[in-house]
Amino acid sequence: MSEATKDRLADIFPADRISTEDVDLQKHADDWSPGALLARRAGKLPQSPQAIVRPENTGQVSTLLEWAARTRTPVIPYGGGSGVLAGIRVESPEAIVVDLGDMWHIHDLDDRSRLVRVEAGVSGPQLTEALAVQGYLLGHEPQSIAISTVGGWIATRASGQLSARYGGIEDLLVSLEAVLPGGKVVRSKPAPRRAAGPDVAALMIGSEGTLGIVTEATLRISPLPVDRLDLCLRFGHMTDGVKAARAFAQSDLQPTMVRLYDAEDASLFLRHHPDEQPGPLMVCSFDGRDAARRAAEAAALAGGREGNPALVEHWWKHRNNAVHEFKSLMAGEGLLGPHGIVETMEVAGSWSVLRELYHSMKEELSGRADIVGCHLSHIYPDGACLYFTMGAVCENDDEATEKLEGWWDAGMEKCLSAGGSISHHHGIGRTKARWLEDESGGWFEVLQAVKKAIDPAGIMNPGALGL
Repeated sequence: MSEATKDRLADIFPADRISTEDVDLQKHADDWSPGALLARRAGKLPQSPQAIVRPENTGQVSTLLEWAARTRTPVIPYGGGSGVLAGIRVESPEAIVVDLGDMWHIHDLDDRSRLVRVEAGVSGPQLTEALAVQGYLLGHEPQSIAISTVGGWIATRASGQLSARYGGIEDLLVSLEAVLPGGKVVRSKPAPRRAAGPDVAALMIGSEGTLGIVTEATLRISPLPVDRLDLCLRFGHMTDGVKAARAFAQSDLQPTMVRLYDAEDASLFLRHHPDEQPGPLMVCSFDGRDAARRAAEAAALAGGREGNPALVEHWWKHRNNAVHEFKSLMAGEGLLGPHGIVETMEVAGSWSVLRELYHSMKEELSGRADIVGCHLSHIYPDGACLYFTMGAVCENDDEATEKLEGWWDAGMEKCLSAGGSISHHHGIGRTKARWLEDESGGWFEVLQAVKKAIDPAGIMNPGALGL
């Protein structure tokens, strides 16, 4: 950062809220996307921003964005940095990163309405602990919960592993406060439902920092469940498991969690259980009222054979381990060797297209990777999410990069041709941006118009969403 720029920024922002330390700049220069991790592994450091700014309140965010718009300084909002689609990438040395980690206050909990109002920098563990003390939970539990924030969940339109019962972040979000480019603060009103014109505030959900910075949110919460019943099912074919998942989603049984692993993904899940038989595997849980009855009815409805319920307990205990296992593999440690590559690809489709979506993507990706597993999760009455994991042993990092690019080219084209949606809960970032126009069915032009109207200088996270 030039001394002149630093002085101008310090004029409108507390000096102790600004960092230009090299270690801090590099930490905030990218995210957990495989391309970024692969580049770092190869010794290619990302472009650093010129500064990290850490606001403590909405007023400071407003002041900062007014200055940034006036000086045409690119701004990249930063929550936990746990995104995997290059949502954070510094493309200009003039950019500043706005780290919201110091906006961590939980302002109030409304018992009567079962709402909680929190700042955007509140982390998953902090919110979980604070709610549990009061006898509540949010029900939003992404694998990255330990390293992600409320603002990041909203910005990426995230969904957690318990979405079958509690919904995605858009179902839990009642109202939000945000700061637009230029510094204007906007707030939506908490209400159970509104018919007051288009829900313009919802534009911030999934906007990935391209339209402004979310600073506060009011969220729906639920009482902590007293009981939980687990159910493990085994199937001879993936098709039978999918039928069971659809039956659960279209029933009134309200499972809390449902995950169906195909044979390859099940082999990864069962690697610590060598005595278990291979093949498609479903783990699911039911909590709340009549959990035992609902679990029993689900077992009868599924048509599979009951498996080892200890596997479900294993899932609950280790459900977030994959986050750091992924980071370790991308560091060149583990079974894939020093130049191995691993990637995930989550898509969604209606039950009518899900079979073609699964088989076309699985076949195409299997011809390009050493292992491809898939599990079905996040079930709905009209469809589900398919979550693919690809891994390959490579001779060097150039080959790993080529593999990675090939997976995305092939996977996204097959997804779109099969009638699927290219993202269920990871967002778009820059990795999926070139397919967003095809995904959007004409609405991408509307998004571009909104971006131009709200952010005419184009300062907000340039490049994310292809904007």
